[in-house]
Amino acid sequence: MMNFFDPSQPKKESRKCANVEDYKKAFDFFDANNDGHITAEELEAAMNKCGQFPSKLELRLIIHHGDNDKNGVITFDEFAHLMSGSTSRNKYTFAQLQEQFQMFDKDKDGYIEKQEMIEIVRELALGSSFPRGVIEQMFREADVDGDGKISFEEFVLAVN
Repeated sequence: MMNFFDPSQPKKESRKCANVEDYKKAFDFFDANNDGHITAEELEAAMNKCGQFPSKLELRLIIHHGDNDKNGVITFDEFAHLMSGSTSRNKYTFAQLQEQFQMFDKDKDGYIEKQEMIEIVRELALGSSFPRGVIEQMFREADVDGDGKISFEEFVLAVN
């Protein structure tokens, strides 16, 4: 039985509080405008101050992994969860993602072009569920770097 007054016993609660205080200081560093949310722009600026220069895709991946409620920003609770290393698992395995990507990548060039996405929706007779406007919006959201095509990395981010 743990004796709370025995100084030789580890103080788990005080360590936990120290972590929360550390997380709060770090969160405040990232949350430049102090609105309680870390945006992709704030994340990029803070990382740049630390000498790190992530790509837009890497920033989006970080936000994706930390943004549990999928509102596009990271709150303090989400930040603490992300920092503690207890993130959720992906929906699909790597092999499943490769198979899905290859189904869309008709010309096997390593990218999904918008026309390929439109064609697969037509082939699968999903047109009523995914009209062209919806497909175009999904494509724009998945095309993180804006090059007009979806790489495997962008596909993984969009699907998982």
